[in-house]
Amino acid sequence: MFSRVLPVSTLNAYIQQVLSADDILADLWTEGEVTSITYARSGHVYFKLADGDALIDCAMWRTFASRQTFRPRVGDAIIVHGRVDYYSPQGRLQIIADVFEHQGQGILALEMERLRQKLDAEGLFDEARKRPLPRFPQRVGVITSDSGAVWHDIQTVARRRYPLVELVLIPAAVQGPEAAGQIVRALQVFNTLDDIDVVIVGRGGGSPEDLAAFNDESVARAIFASGIPVVSAVGHETDFSISDWVADVRAATPSAAAEIVLPDIVELSEEIADLKDAMTELMERRLVEESVRLAQVRRRLAIQSPTSHVERARYELQLLLRRLQAAARSELRQRDMRLGGSRALLDALHPGHIMARGFALVEHASTGMSIPRAGNLPIDAEVEVIFNDGRARGRLAPIPKSSKDA
Repeated sequence: MFSRVLPVSTLNAYIQQVLSADDILADLWTEGEVTSITYARSGHVYFKLADGDALIDCAMWRTFASRQTFRPRVGDAIIVHGRVDYYSPQGRLQIIADVFEHQGQGILALEMERLRQKLDAEGLFDEARKRPLPRFPQRVGVITSDSGAVWHDIQTVARRRYPLVELVLIPAAVQGPEAAGQIVRALQVFNTLDDIDVVIVGRGGGSPEDLAAFNDESVARAIFASGIPVVSAVGHETDFSISDWVADVRAATPSAAAEIVLPDIVELSEEIADLKDAMTELMERRLVEESVRLAQVRRRLAIQSPTSHVERARYELQLLLRRLQAAARSELRQRDMRLGGSRALLDALHPGHIMARGFALVEHASTGMSIPRAGNLPIDAEVEVIFNDGRARGRLAPIPKSSKDA
């Protein structure tokens, strides 16, 4: 398809095309000794990997370099994952690496680390997206083998801690070539149900080969895509898997997962009792406070009510009436005393009393007018003399003047 003489650019393009189409070169692990390494200020890493007389250039871009926990030095024997790249402008072959680790680690561990870094970069392990578990789940889905100890252990914990829960099992292989696919399908089935509150995915411990399904990318992505919170319970205390990192909650063992998911009915009973006591105390205190407030309101109502005003007015009226009666009695006593004095004076000045002492009243017989002085006595006129015990009439005669009067 080419002419016998090829331009360099055409040759380089062809070489790049051939290399890019090779599946092995697009996803490979290789190992060797670091003969030189440069950590650029840009964050990229450039190094050479040698095996005897064979030598190849390698580069790791900053995005991948920032996620590495291992920092190789010259002389280190390392394992590298990446792809072969041919830079056609310069005709240079190199490996574009995304993971490097100490030589001697198993390939499963290296693949797991590579997948972990990849999924971490995509945000599958982001803590901010992980959801809290429901406090009182009603139905809990379980994905595990129906013949292993895990299902029995979860049931035992459920009966002890929270017998109100309903456990729903979808059996799945937890190791072997079919395990990852069955776990993914079980998760998908649970997500079609409306009443599953949380899903436990679990198995017991085992070798790295036994746990491979829980380090599978498809399982990790199915957990990430689940609309139901997922608890990963794989292995024992020291075992971690990709599913542990991507799940909403990681439990060290399946039994521990059940402990995490299900509340303890004994603790709930104690909590309810404490709440009851606290509420009783609160209500009693509230009743006392409201009783005090009610008494205050009643006092204010009593003070401000029309009945209270009427009672106060009646009381004030009674006081005024008593004062008026007392004042009237006092006035009557004073008037009575003054009247008694006046009566005594009148009695003393009454003509009858005076006449009783020997005095008499002289009046004109014709006119009835009293004659108070001797000089007013009419001569030869008839007068009437009124005594205390009767009357007498007569005519007055002049008295001759004596020498003595003269």
